[in-house]
Amino acid sequence: MTKRLLPIITEADRELPYYLLDTGLDWNQEHVISQNGYYYQWIQCLKGEGKLVTGGKTFRVSEGTAMLLMKGVPHEYYAVSSSWIVDWIVFDGHQVEHFLKKIAGIKTSGVFYLSRPDIFLSHIQSTADIGQSEYSLKGLKYSAIIYSLLTDIVQYASTNSSTIAYNQYFKLKPLFRYIENNFDKQLTLEHLANITGVTAPHLCTIFKKATNIRIFQYINSVRIKKSKELLLQNPQMQIKEIAFLCGFEDATYFSSVFKKQEKVSPNQFRNMYY
Repeated sequence: MTKRLLPIITEADRELPYYLLDTGLDWNQEHVISQNGYYYQWIQCLKGEGKLVTGGKTFRVSEGTAMLLMKGVPHEYYAVSSSWIVDWIVFDGHQVEHFLKKIAGIKTSGVFYLSRPDIFLSHIQSTADIGQSEYSLKGLKYSAIIYSLLTDIVQYASTNSSTIAYNQYFKLKPLFRYIENNFDKQLTLEHLANITGVTAPHLCTIFKKATNIRIFQYINSVRIKKSKELLLQNPQMQIKEIAFLCGFEDATYFSSVFKKQEKVSPNQFRNMYY
C-alpha cells in the first residue's frame, strides 16, 4: 500500500548531523525534472524500470538497484515500463556531504547495484513505522536510521554490476520470492536447496556470501516483518496466534526473535502505536 511520511522538521532537527525530510513506500514514480536539484535522495526500485539522467549520463534503474541523488545537482528520472514502483527517502544534515565524499568516496549522483536490497528497504520502512508511532524524540531515531542507511551503502552497494555479491543475490531471486510467499510454512534447508538446485551445504555457503547473514536469519527477518504488519492491523489478535501465522511454532521463541531484532517485545511494539 502506498504510504508517504512528511515529518515536522524542528530547528533542533536541523542541527542534527542527519535528518529526515520525506519518505515514500510503494510509490508509482512519476516523471521528475529538477533543474536545480533537490536534497539528498535514495530512490530504490521495487518493480518495473526507469531511467536517471544526471551529469550528462543516463542510467538504467531496475529491481535490485537504487539511485542516490546528491544535493543541489540537476537531474531527471522517469519510468520506461508501464509502472515503476519505488521506495524513497529524502534527507539532509551537516554531516551528509562529509560522509558521502570523504568516507564513502561518493562524489556524484548515480545508480548503485545492491547485494542486500532488503536492508535498505527495511530502513525506509522503519522511518514510516516511527512516523506512525507515539515515540518521543523521533528526530533522533530518524537520524540514526539515515546514518545506518549511509553506512550500508558502503557495505552493500556498488556502482559495478559485476560484483560477486550482486550476481549471487540475483541467482537466489527465486528463493527470496519463495520465502516471501511461504514464510508461514515450515521451511527446511533441504527443500530450499531443491528450489535453487544446489546441495544444502552449498546453499548455506552462497547465501551467506550473497547476504552476509545465514539463511534462517533471513527467514526470521521476513517473518518478523510480517508479524509487525499483523500486530498493527489486528490489535486484538493474540501474540501466539500471530506467531503461528508467521511460521513460528512457539510463541516464546517468536517473542525472543522479535525482541532481538526490534529491541522491544511484540506487545511493547504494539503499544507504541495504540
